Order: sequence, then structure tokens, then C-alpha cells
Amino acid sequence: MNRLAPRPGDPALDRTALRSLSRALDDDGFTRKFAGRYRELLPGRVTRIAASLGGHDVDLILDRVLSLKVSSATVGAQELAELAGLIEREVRVFDLPAARTAADALPAAALRADAALAAYLIL
Repeated sequence: MNRLAPRPGDPALDRTALRSLSRALDDDGFTRKFAGRYRELLPGRVTRIAASLGGHDVDLILDRVLSLKVSSATVGAQELAELAGLIEREVRVFDLPAARTAADALPAAALRADAALAAYLIL
């Protein structure tokens, strides 16, 4: 199985995802609120993923990881979306130690995404 990790040189935020969302909804205000709410929820999401990886409830882990993956992709936090995808793949093959190892990178990636979104929201 090819398990690609996020590339450290990738930007923390792909602003084209936010522009696409704004265009699709024809509402920049909603997009900015969505990005702000994502930032508010991000620390809790990361904490809950780490906590669930301490157990063996695969469904709970997948629920939390998929939530992070989809919401991150929506706001353009590509590094986090890819990292969540990597964790998801490891969990799906029941390699929880590898998933935990991958999840160790979540806090730093979340900080990068948060900083990039904060800069975006100031504009």
C-alpha cells in the first residue's frame, strides 16, 4: 500500500478553496464565517482525534478523522486534510500504531493552518 505523508513544504492554506467556496455560494461573508468557525473548532478536533486513538473504537476514530479531513479540505487546509487522510488509511487497515504516529503531526499542522487562516481573515 502506498502511504503518502503530507509534504512539509506545502502551504498550510490553499486560498483557492476559499475563493471557490465563496464563488459557489456567492457569499464571501459565509465563507469567512465558516473559516472562523473552523478555527474555533480545530483545537478540539485535534484533541478528540488524539483521545480516540488511545482507544480501539475504529468507528469513533474514523468519524473524527473524516470530519477533520472534509472540513480542512473545504477551507483549503490541505496539509491537515492530507494528514487526516493518512490517519484514515492507517485506521482502515487497523494499523492504529501507525495512525497514532501520523497523528503526532496534527498539533503542529493545526497551528500552521490556524495562523494561515487568521492571516486570511484579516484581509
